[in-house]
Amino acid sequence: MKKIICIFMAAITVVAVSCKKDNFNYGGGDKTGVLSFDGLSIEVSDEIHKVTTRTEAAGDDYSLFLYDNAGSLVWQKTYQEVRGGSVTLPAGNYSLEARSTSADVPKAKFTAPVYGATKEFAIKAGVTTTLGSITCTLLQAVVTVGYNDDFLKSVTGSGAATVELTAGYPLEYKLEYSNGQPNYDRRQGYFAVNGDNATISLVFKGSVDGKTQRMRATITNVKAQDWHIVTIVKKVDASGNASFSVVIDGLVEDAELENDVAADEPGDGNDPSAPIGDGGIELVSTSEYDITQPVTVPSSGSFPLTMTARIPNGARKFTVDIASTNDDFIGSVNTVGGTTLDLINPSDAALGVFDIVPFPHGSELSGKTEIDFDLSGAQTPLLAFKGRHTFTMNVIDNKGCRKSIPIILEVL
Repeated sequence: MKKIICIFMAAITVVAVSCKKDNFNYGGGDKTGVLSFDGLSIEVSDEIHKVTTRTEAAGDDYSLFLYDNAGSLVWQKTYQEVRGGSVTLPAGNYSLEARSTSADVPKAKFTAPVYGATKEFAIKAGVTTTLGSITCTLLQAVVTVGYNDDFLKSVTGSGAATVELTAGYPLEYKLEYSNGQPNYDRRQGYFAVNGDNATISLVFKGSVDGKTQRMRATITNVKAQDWHIVTIVKKVDASGNASFSVVIDGLVEDAELENDVAADEPGDGNDPSAPIGDGGIELVSTSEYDITQPVTVPSSGSFPLTMTARIPNGARKFTVDIASTNDDFIGSVNTVGGTTLDLINPSDAALGVFDIVPFPHGSELSGKTEIDFDLSGAQTPLLAFKGRHTFTMNVIDNKGCRKSIPIILEVL
């Protein structure tokens, strides 16, 4: 939806200024031109990516900022101040910024959307220039935090999710626990975005199952107008085994509830009980193939590719990320479950991928210290897709130690 705020002004020349409201004259002589606000239209688009609902604009009292070619501010006015007027400027290149507030965009603030846009233009001597339409869009990224029902049932005390994009400017989404009932902050947090490679960090800390616990996740490539919906979830399989994850925009982030700490742990600082090292996690070939190097899939004959994952502390999470130089292969995988597989808690859709690459899967893998893999059956389906296919095994053990191990299968 677009809201259109139109400012209709009569075109004014330098010789006619005496019969109108005072105009702004920033030049003189025959080397100036006129910027007219005749027919200027400011359109406010409240479109936000990745969501179906939209926020309202901050208000109709938009501010205008005029900059010269060097980026210096020439003037700052409101619509009311320029209504019925024009600006006489030295010939040259300029930009006009329209913004829903005269203040700077806040680094981080709840329920504080700011809309804006910038339009560049040139002033030519003796010529009246008009700007036409300017469409203002949201200048911030939005983050909301929620929890699934199973997670809320495990909450035993108050906590909070802290979200930060600009260092030193976090927002705290509180999770209150009172009379046995959890209630959480559902407000929209607005974060200023500078550049194209912004990263949001999220830290949840609270009482879960009677212990003070922490969970971390990151959101990369954050852009203005993005609404990132964060959901902290607990999943329980048919055998009663539980796992915790952060879900961002419907995708599971590789960040688990971990590092159980004493209830009286200080709020900030490094956790002294955090795991060090990879816990001895390794993937060992039990066949003739050296799986530390790319393995060529033979076009005929047998392909006895077997290996064992050794996890001394027991497996808590085991996922596989699939990548390939063959787009058709990725397309095929996406049609049956996607390129990230959770072996311990597989989705129904992911079960189709196991027909292509027969990874062991199911809740029985949870807690195991050794998991055998027999990928011999991958030969036939893989031969249909030439290229290099990478399967990265991501393991988290029961002490929180992590290791990622790639297996590369190549079809010539």
